[in-house]
Amino acid sequence: MDILVIFKTMIKLLLLLLLGYLLNKVSILDQNTSKKLSSLIVNVTTPLLILSSVCANSGGDRLSVLPVLGAGFLMYLGLILFGELAARLPVFKKENRGINACMMVFSNNAFMGIPVLQSIYGIEAIFYNSIINFPYNIFIYSYAVLRLNSKSGEGKNKIKFKSMLTPGFILMLLCLVIFLTGIPLPELVVESCEMVGSITSPLSMLVLGATVAMYPLKSSLKDIRCYVFSLFRLLIIPLIVLLVCRGLQIDPFYTGIAVLSCAMPVGSMVLMIANQYGGDTETISRNILVTTVLSVVTIPLVAAILTM
Repeated sequence: MDILVIFKTMIKLLLLLLLGYLLNKVSILDQNTSKKLSSLIVNVTTPLLILSSVCANSGGDRLSVLPVLGAGFLMYLGLILFGELAARLPVFKKENRGINACMMVFSNNAFMGIPVLQSIYGIEAIFYNSIINFPYNIFIYSYAVLRLNSKSGEGKNKIKFKSMLTPGFILMLLCLVIFLTGIPLPELVVESCEMVGSITSPLSMLVLGATVAMYPLKSSLKDIRCYVFSLFRLLIIPLIVLLVCRGLQIDPFYTGIAVLSCAMPVGSMVLMIANQYGGDTETISRNILVTTVLSVVTIPLVAAILTM
């Protein structure tokens, strides 16, 4: 396990975020442009990236990965329960319960997680990471949309299931059907989806950096709540997942993927959806900024704990 490779990967992603920050300062990625790009990422590029990945790995014995898929759903249900409980701690603001819960559930396990996992476990880890975290793609377009929609408040209003029927959520269901049935898509369609989806990672980090630039940097780094939240997001959650996996005697390979994917900073998709639906992007941006910076240290630390 090469800790130096992990550290270099984190630095590259931070440089992309810095570029987005600078593009905002020179008025190339302003607030209106960032919001439109967020909608593009949420509803188009990310679903197409996942669709192309599913099509590329749809061969072979699909039944053999169903237990892994099932474990992934259980893990995310556990994360949602933990996030909802932790968000009610007195240290966090009451009006931000939905935001904090979502930030605890959804990590940046794709854009940052994939290069880290590949550097540790090799190319095989990418496929199994997509299986374990497949429920992420279901809950981000259902649970997160409902919790981050400013019109939904703190869940006191009646849930409108129409808000779940976003293009992204529909495409996620299509991905699940294609994966389970093995329905082949024309190669030209798959390659086109891959071409569009390939812009997701850099574009997401640029929009993230541009959005962070809209808020005072010093106040983000001085907000004590961000550091308390980072303790939960970067250390407590992955360590709980590690203890559960080892208690259930899960294979170390799957354990490592699950733990490291949960050790990533707040997922930029949380910001993209909040940006689109009018959520509190300032709080999310602050926590993404702080957790991303701190993850340069905490991810190698969690990786080292895995080797014990």
